[in-house]
Amino acid sequence: MKKAITAVGLFLCLALASAGYAQVDRTHELETLLNVLDSGSRMQRVKTAKLITQAGIEDQTLYEKIAALLRNGYAKSPNSDHVDEMSWLCKALSASGDPKYEGLLNEIAQQAPSHKLRHYATQSIGMIEEYAERTQILKSTATWDGDLSIEENRLLNMLNSDKIQLKRDAAKIIVRSLNLHHKVYEVVATELLEMSADASWRAGKVDTMSWFCKALAASGNSQYKATLRQVESRANNQNLKTHAARALKQLH
Repeated sequence: MKKAITAVGLFLCLALASAGYAQVDRTHELETLLNVLDSGSRMQRVKTAKLITQAGIEDQTLYEKIAALLRNGYAKSPNSDHVDEMSWLCKALSASGDPKYEGLLNEIAQQAPSHKLRHYATQSIGMIEEYAERTQILKSTATWDGDLSIEENRLLNMLNSDKIQLKRDAAKIIVRSLNLHHKVYEVVATELLEMSADASWRAGKVDTMSWFCKALAASGNSQYKATLRQVESRANNQNLKTHAARALKQLH
């Protein structure tokens, strides 16, 4: 059990590290995920579900396990911790990108005793098609750079996609990562400047740009001060200005 938990902790830090090349064998990763889903630790099951929503995993056994956990658990205790776990499992099931799970999610959306769980089941139904597209982006090797690791190449796939949520997810991973190649931060800086030049300041975009500012701060590279100053001066949103200014202070 301890080994399984330790492995999942590593997967949470390197969520994209093992699935890029067609030759990569994900057997060990999947076995670990399945073992943790079978474990008695609710906290680790929730962490695993969160990981699955971002990892671009395609494995029928994994999603059948998640579906079984939902079937056996969604109608049980309305305890907030249990509801939180079931809600994350709904999201993880939608990450399969497989419409065959719409029936189960619809059942949960109609019959779960928790309003919160019904809400997330409904939301997850609407995410299935998007997750199918996300998985194709995550696993693509068409533009990969041989100088970069699997994790770094997949981060660039996310950053260069046209999906704002995927860009934001990449930024969050970058903030929590160590020793990434400078090319990753270069793409973040380029994307941030391009987005700041657009006059649209919708909430999702502002949130993503704020995470990009945090990612540049996490680089520890003072060369990005100029980028952050430019974003701060352009921003027509106080929240973004605050994040840009905060990131500037972190780069000495």
